[in-house]
Amino acid sequence: MKGRISKKWLDLASEDQRVAELIWQSGAELWRALCFHAQQFVEKILKGILEGSGQRVPKIHDLKNLLDRCGQAAEGFPLEKREVLFLSSVYIDWRYPTDVGLLPGGEPTREDAEMAIRAIRKVKKWAEDM
Repeated sequence: MKGRISKKWLDLASEDQRVAELIWQSGAELWRALCFHAQQFVEKILKGILEGSGQRVPKIHDLKNLLDRCGQAAEGFPLEKREVLFLSSVYIDWRYPTDVGLLPGGEPTREDAEMAIRAIRKVKKWAEDM
């Protein structure tokens, strides 16, 4: 990552990536937690790009909005729109515990978690190649 991602955001994102990978490798069925950390990883990478390009980092969690704000600084971003929207949908707002980690269809599944871990890996590789 050649300086286009703020180091502090990259360090924070790396922690979320490690947690998600540990959950996946453990075989524990903690799909909600894994999906949450995947969302956080991507959010922090995008915020790191904003900061690294001299833009103000907004206090928002919508990945599509963040990606749009990154503009050309995030050229070639590897996630499809459906992946970005999925990850945005699993953001947990701790102020509302009745909705913690629920997707429109309910709890995240193993398939959702698998998509989330693949998303982390794609974004990580993309960021390393920047």
